[in-house]
Amino acid sequence: MSHINIDVENVSFSYEKEHPVLRDITFHAGGQDAIGIIGANGVGKSTLLKLLVGLVPDFSGSVRVGDVLLEKKTLPLIREKIGYVFQDSDSQLFMTNVYEDVAFAPRNYGLPEEEVAARVEQALSQTHTGHLRNRQIYRLSGGEKKLVSIATILSMTPDILLMDEPSVALDPKNRRNLIHILNECGYLKIIASHDLDFIWDTCSRVLLMAEGRIIRDGKTEEILRDGALLEQYGLELPLSLYRRK
Repeated sequence: MSHINIDVENVSFSYEKEHPVLRDITFHAGGQDAIGIIGANGVGKSTLLKLLVGLVPDFSGSVRVGDVLLEKKTLPLIREKIGYVFQDSDSQLFMTNVYEDVAFAPRNYGLPEEEVAARVEQALSQTHTGHLRNRQIYRLSGGEKKLVSIATILSMTPDILLMDEPSVALDPKNRRNLIHILNECGYLKIIASHDLDFIWDTCSRVLLMAEGRIIRDGKTEEILRDGALLEQYGLELPLSLYRRK
């Protein structure tokens, strides 16, 4: 896979003019960055991810993915480069069984069936869900649905992986599994989460958001060890750091 940049400059967005959701967001991400977006409820984390993949129109400012400017006419190109994992897995899975769901996107792009099969097997292997390939979607647990949702994205071999609350609904075993998957893959990753321990284990850089703005942009260890800073914005130290005290 190629390495690609995202450049976000002065991005603002509101559903209603008097209630801005994002305010003057600017950051650069590139290479194999693993970036966590943290903040209290309602600060705009999920909206920012959706905006990056073209699910939130009519914003001000600019977003570039590589050399492609994000706009309506370039959405197909943008979505070839970016894979987006929804917070709610039921929003992502809609075929009858796991294999068909993971195969859907490669087939939709017109790839030969041999290539589709190879990509499905690779994605299932990466997410350790090969044993589920013939399982009906409605028979999956919440954690299994999350891992299969990720497999549907990996089957398209994106350059960039966006994830909204990926550890939700995962039991401890599947949570550890997902951490391993993310740390092994060489994608540019941007992960929005309330689970600061998950961010600690998967991200080297953190964007702390409050009131629709990026308040701090820095190394994960520096930001997540700053208890006073986190408390100021409605967060707490990761539990793993409490245990080390």
